[in-house]
Amino acid sequence: MLAALTTLLAESLSSSVTRAGLVITQVELALAGAVLLALAGLLGTREIRRGRAKPVPLSDEARARAVMGELCPNGWRAQINLEAGGEPQDAPSPKRAAVSVDWSELGDPFSEPPTVRRIWAPTISSALAAMVEDRRADEVLERIERAASTEDDPWDGS
Repeated sequence: MLAALTTLLAESLSSSVTRAGLVITQVELALAGAVLLALAGLLGTREIRRGRAKPVPLSDEARARAVMGELCPNGWRAQINLEAGGEPQDAPSPKRAAVSVDWSELGDPFSEPPTVRRIWAPTISSALAAMVEDRRADEVLERIERAASTEDDPWDGS
């Protein structure tokens, strides 16, 4: 780039251009450089801001899917029901419950059919959170049952 500018200046001098024309050319080049520098600065700041941006938090549904995927190794199924208008008849507190989640953990194909559970909540996000907490409670109970069944039972008679 510098060689091209030098050639341009040499040609300008050889064609008997006045000193004023040379100064105008230099000012134009300086302005073009300043504009390019400003654009590079703007792009650089944008990239820095993008790099510092906070990670986008997962939605309630994505978080529930991830946790339930970990808690239910054989899979799970859920259906979100929105109650419109009247009071739901089987809700624990009809005035506050507008969302129900029917969910079940899928087991082995040769085991008993899955038990469908229903959770009521005022919002979808709270219903999904309650579903996850319900499954966590089940997991704790399952661990307690496994620990109790592996211990020596004094009433076993063997």
